[in-house]
Order: sequence, then C-alpha cells, then structure tokens
Amino acid sequence: MSQISETKPVLATSWQTDALDTGAIHDELTRLWVEVGGPRHGGNAPGEMVADSHLGGGELMRANTLNLIAVADNRQHADLITDTISHLRDFLPSRTIIFVTERDEQREYAWDVHVQLNEGYREADQPAFRFETITINADPKVSGHLASLVAPLLVSELPTFLWWPSGDFANSPIFQDLVEIVDRLIVDSAQLGNEATAVAQMRSLLDDEDDPWMGDFTWLRLAPWRQLIAQFFDPPNVQPCLGTISQITIAYAQTRRDQSSGFAAALLTVGWLASRLGWEIIEPLEQRRAGGWTAPLQAKDGGRRRDIQLRLVPDQSREARFSLRSVEIIAIGEAEGTFRIERTDMDDLITSSETANAPLVSRMVYARRPENVEMVGEELQRFGPDRIFEDAIRFATRLLP
Repeated sequence: MSQISETKPVLATSWQTDALDTGAIHDELTRLWVEVGGPRHGGNAPGEMVADSHLGGGELMRANTLNLIAVADNRQHADLITDTISHLRDFLPSRTIIFVTERDEQREYAWDVHVQLNEGYREADQPAFRFETITINADPKVSGHLASLVAPLLVSELPTFLWWPSGDFANSPIFQDLVEIVDRLIVDSAQLGNEATAVAQMRSLLDDEDDPWMGDFTWLRLAPWRQLIAQFFDPPNVQPCLGTISQITIAYAQTRRDQSSGFAAALLTVGWLASRLGWEIIEPLEQRRAGGWTAPLQAKDGGRRRDIQLRLVPDQSREARFSLRSVEIIAIGEAEGTFRIERTDMDDLITSSETANAPLVSRMVYARRPENVEMVGEELQRFGPDRIFEDAIRFATRLLP
C-alpha cells in the first residue's frame, strides 16, 4: 500500500451546548458525509441519519481500521494530538475522538463540539481516504464518566485505542473510566517524571488480564539502545562477557528537552536487560545522597550466584536533553570487557567496546529519535501485546521502593 503523502480537512462544523447529545454528533457526521457525496436516508430524529458505507462510489474510500480516543488536559497537549493526527501517513484511524479537559473560566457552555472530515491523499493514482475527527472541549466539572459518553460515538466492531500523552493518568478518574472500554493504551512514561511512585503505577496497568494492551513512546525511543547493546554481544568471542557482567551504570536526563524525565527510560533499559538475562532483584532501589539510585542485582550461573551493581545517575548537563545520556556495562573476571553507548545529539550515538580478546573499537551510529507522529503511527499498527516490553516493565517496577 502506498504511503499517504498529505492529509487535510475537507468539511467541518462546530457548536456549543450545555447538554452533549451523541445522536446529534452522529447526525452531523452523516450530514458532512452526504455533502461530500452519497445519498441520505433514515429518519429525522437525532441519531437516525445513516450514510451509505460506499459513499462517493469509486471516487473515495472510507478508512475502516480503528477508533482512536485521545485526551488532553491542556492546550499544549491538544495541539500535539491534533497536529499528530493530521500528519499520520501509514495508518489512519476511522474515527478519532479528542477530549480536551482544560479548565477555562471564560467558558460560556459546558461543551464545545467540533466535527470534521479529513482526507488523505496518496502519491499513486488511487482514491483518497477519508476519516473523521470529533473534538470535544469539556468543562472538567462535567467531564466525569466519559466512557458513557464516548461509547456511543465509537464505530462498532472496530478496535479502540486510547492515547494519553500527559503523565497524569496514574490518579486520573477520567483515565480509569476510559481504560475500561479500550483495547489498547498508548502512553509516554517519560511524562511521569522523576517520582518513583508515579512510575510504579505502570505496573498496575499490566496486573489485570482485562486491562488493555499497552504501548509506550519511551520504549520505542529505546529501540536503538537495545539493538546496540545486543550487538555488543553478537560475536562468539564476546558472548562469555554476558556471564561476567558485574556493573551497569545508566546516566539519564534529569529534565528532558520537553521538561519530562529520562528516569523511566533508565528503568526500562534495566528491566529489558535483566529480564532477558534472567537476573534477580536482591533489594529495591535505594536513593543516593549524591543523587540517583543504586541497587544490588544477582545472576545465576549454574550453581553459582553473581552479584551485579546497578547505578542510575541523573545527568543535568547540556548534553542530557533526551531520555538517556549513556549506558555503561562492565564485565570482570575470566571474560572482562567494557561496553558503552553515549548519545551526543538528536541523531547520533557513539558506541565503544573493549574486551580481553578484542582491542578498543569505537563508532558513531546514526540513530535519529522518532517524532510523535512516527510513534503514534507505529503503535496504531500494533494490535497485540508486546511481551518483551511487558517483562521489562514488570522487572523495572519491582525495583522501585
């Protein structure tokens, strides 16, 4: 399938109300579809207008993929969601419902509703794809029990995704309400900040079998780090170093460029490495007076046990603008070695490795950090669980005190 080269709004309408009527929203969407081509039929009562599924004949196609719900607690996140959805290229939601719950003392009505048809154009000579966006600005005082309002707006028989870009989901009643009706959840754990108790809430999202499958932007940003760490140990003469690792030091951004934190990224890196190698937690993380965290881990090598010292170090230097600043792995004993990855800028990582059997090797690797639109696009195409990610979260959050 050719990639969508451009998306733009086709038709839109807005209104304000003190009583949200989901039937009226359906009718307005149908009116817009009829206006772009296709017959109108059905009754005149709210919610009774129905548009043909093949509107426009062969001249346009209607996306039939999934429902996407996105919630913004401020204008900045609302703009982020709107801009991201408008720039999706590979995979378009059939219907996107955006809730903005920012408090506005100047608001005259409880609800502001904006309904829009969008069109995606492909580079090849193919019919355009059209999809719907419903944006609802709600006074926080009336935004409780959103699930009961959202459910009638979802396109039936399609999976439903919830994108929550901010870090307030841990204690949000709106989040708890919506998570009950979705199939997949998309978050960014970097937005949880440096508080261990906030990051620990990630574990609760995996404990219940009925909870939605989860994706995390932080995990996606760590993909090149995981790949490069694994590549260190690909050569057969280096693989014995996996059995002699004694120390891991991860420097993370105390405050990222967007004012979030790299703490969750550091934890997920440890969780991934430890869960893949079968390490155990001896004691939870302990906060150091000088800053950061430390914890003892342990590996089983046959009948022997090997201690591993973990250090998570906050970095406040100018270079630490992104999630991770560096990862260093030290192996000692019969198979000693030092392995290090360091981010220098938004596009590049520098790796270095040295073992008893191989001299120091250093290289620069192009590893551009993905944009929000790329990460949303990737997550919207993932309909099942990511077990490696889930194992990493479980180990990482068990480390927290």
